[in-house]
Amino acid sequence: MGAYTSQIVVPESKACTKFTDPKSANWISVHAVATELNLAEVDRLWLRFKQLGCSDNGELTEEKLSKHSVYQDAFSRRIIMQFVNPKTKTITFENFLRGLKWCETSKLEDKLKGIFRMLNSGKDIPKDIFREIIKRVYVQPEDRGNIDSVVNTLYKMMDPKNKGTITEASFVKACRELPPSTLESALNFELLPSNMRQELHSKLPEFDNTPDPRSSAERAVPGDGALKRVADKVKSRDWDRLANKLNFDSEEINKFKSQHRDPEDQVYAMLRSWRAQEGSLAQASVLARALRDCRMDDAVAVLLP
Repeated sequence: MGAYTSQIVVPESKACTKFTDPKSANWISVHAVATELNLAEVDRLWLRFKQLGCSDNGELTEEKLSKHSVYQDAFSRRIIMQFVNPKTKTITFENFLRGLKWCETSKLEDKLKGIFRMLNSGKDIPKDIFREIIKRVYVQPEDRGNIDSVVNTLYKMMDPKNKGTITEASFVKACRELPPSTLESALNFELLPSNMRQELHSKLPEFDNTPDPRSSAERAVPGDGALKRVADKVKSRDWDRLANKLNFDSEEINKFKSQHRDPEDQVYAMLRSWRAQEGSLAQASVLARALRDCRMDDAVAVLLP
């Protein structure tokens, strides 16, 4: 996951702490603006960050982290280290937010690559190391007898040419061949649980992205400009999931990708195709609902400005 660390760890010269501190009234709002998360998410995660034992200046030290049981597990420790500033050896609240946001909003393929790079420090995985990884998953005594069977089955999937090692490409390919619903469920991560987000939206109008059916704009079919704005927002995200929500299958999604090299053009073509297929039913409210289901709330804002 090291290649993605630059998306998480912010240089000190650009950090939020240059403009605020935990005692300031704008601590939450400054972080919300910087990370493009809403106030409720940042407020909830600040509580979690404090529970982890952050210092008065809003940082977690490696010393504090080392006292948590999760830190003793090598795999968990590798995840945590992606949040650490290598210069200060600390995790700032901003980096904590950015790391969790990456877990929630990154493309499916990026998540799979990130997982692979943490399994064996980014190196190819021989079978003996893969067996040790599986042992960490199957920790219950009654499951121990199934480890060899699981290892052999999975290794055959991920090393189909029997080369004796799993590469990043073969790992990603094998995972992508799993049923989409299974893979999505396994990799799904929510900053706020769905029920909590829905409750928040129902009580706080400033966070309410739910379309009002009485609004003519929301009943209207979005024009090219609106679809362009949405495509720009979601081009670097897991837009395959959005396409699935709009009833496109994998074959159709791959066709959009093969016909257009630029990710924004791929998404734009998919959205135009959805609009053409649905006709008068391709209302902005329908697209907004699909975007919210994929946690692309920022795209809803440009669809319905």
